[in-house]
Amino acid sequence: MTVRTEVLIIGAGMSGIAQAVELAKSGTDFLVLEKAHDIGGTWRDNTYPGAACDVESHLYSYSYDQNPFWSSAFAGQREILDYLRGIARRRGLLPRIRLGTEVTGARWDDDAGEWTVSTAEGPTYVSRFLVLGVGGLHAPRTPDLPGAETFRGEIWHSARWNHDVELTGKRVALVGVGASGVQIVPELADTASSLTIFQRTAPWVLPKADAPVPAWRQRLFRRFPLAQSLHRLRIYLRREQRGIGFHHRPEALRSAEPLVRRHIESHIDDPQLRDKLVPAYRLGCKRVLFSNAYYPALNRPHVHVVNASPVALRPDAVVDEAGHEHKTDVIVFATGFDLVGSFDRITIEGTGGRLLKDAWRTGPYAYNGVAVPGFPNMFILLGPTSVVAYTGVVANIEAQTRYVVRAIRATRSAGARALVVRPEAAQRFQHEIRTRFQRTVWHTGGCQSWYKNGSASGTVLWPDSTLRYRMLLRTLHRNDFHFIPARAGTPRTPNPTTPHADRHPDNPRNPSPISMK
Repeated sequence: MTVRTEVLIIGAGMSGIAQAVELAKSGTDFLVLEKAHDIGGTWRDNTYPGAACDVESHLYSYSYDQNPFWSSAFAGQREILDYLRGIARRRGLLPRIRLGTEVTGARWDDDAGEWTVSTAEGPTYVSRFLVLGVGGLHAPRTPDLPGAETFRGEIWHSARWNHDVELTGKRVALVGVGASGVQIVPELADTASSLTIFQRTAPWVLPKADAPVPAWRQRLFRRFPLAQSLHRLRIYLRREQRGIGFHHRPEALRSAEPLVRRHIESHIDDPQLRDKLVPAYRLGCKRVLFSNAYYPALNRPHVHVVNASPVALRPDAVVDEAGHEHKTDVIVFATGFDLVGSFDRITIEGTGGRLLKDAWRTGPYAYNGVAVPGFPNMFILLGPTSVVAYTGVVANIEAQTRYVVRAIRATRSAGARALVVRPEAAQRFQHEIRTRFQRTVWHTGGCQSWYKNGSASGTVLWPDSTLRYRMLLRTLHRNDFHFIPARAGTPRTPNPTTPHADRHPDNPRNPSPISMK
């Protein structure tokens, strides 16, 4: 069976849903393919104890679909998932989402000027445009340790939490203290008889200004949406101001380091443990984490921090780099994700059969964080060089989804079969990113992190403000793209659904203000 649509979105997480909203507003025909049996992406998968966002609830939500009823300043996993489900339901997206549909391959047909997408379930989908909203924090990364097959206890990754195992009274080993690990530690400390934390490098953990949202404020935001918009804007601008220290003035972040050291001293009694917990790199070089319970949990007598990585497993123990065995019943890996794993599981073939994984052999890259040379009519949401590390990702997601609509319009208006970014434009963009990245704390802060890669840009991050990124994506620069002409006798593709296709997605009543340079 073959299903046709103009735009095919792969993934129904925060990015995919946002793209679906923009396409629906523009009157464009689309479908969303989601391999899981529910929407939500990261917030569907990560159900570990303590899972919550470290960006304020009112900012970690779409600007055009705000929720006046957030229960706390920083929402938890379940509340965010319910928010995304509510948007899909209210905006009528559910009939366009194919759940339980795992995409295995996508192939560009040069002659037909369209994408053919294969699925594990059997149906084939054909579309003119392809949008990858698969996310980079989706494929768990778990170390392959010798002796794993002999371990008699339970093992899982934090993103695949096993809720069937009762942890009360168990000896638990937690590997990794990144964003997930820091949230998990206080929860495990409350239930486990002993908790051994394997820490490769200490994180910077700042106090979290979390608090319940009072009922009067919820009523205010419900009755006066403008008040909530202004509240959201204030949070956004405050984070942008702080962001200057990350991407322009790394020295400004030093002033916050004594705060964390005092925070550690006030909660940790053991001087040797204090030394383990002070990072050996500049604040901001790696992801800055937030918790009020992390350091107090480490001070408890049954919690132990090991400044080493596990190297092997025994039937009832984890072996560290020094050869010490740590008895355990359960091992939880909070070891992050394979950034390109979500893309690698799909065989993506561009012009001439070139594979995306080959194009990214030295590291993932994308022009404007959205397009890759050799892959016509394909766009990536939250792709390489569009991720932000100092604030919420929603601002960049919204900029990208509107940019995709602009690109679709430009292709239509040119009477072309397709558009594809020029290699020289992508190279220029990567050079600009590398130049900007070298001045940031992520480059100068003295750490190694997943923020860096071997591509020409040297990073997966957008090394500037989200304000600048949004301005960059307001215009589709025609000269940076090659428009592949329609074959003789091929009619121009009209808008398949509504007469508003050539109008701006933010205001269907007004003509598009898009600049086509």
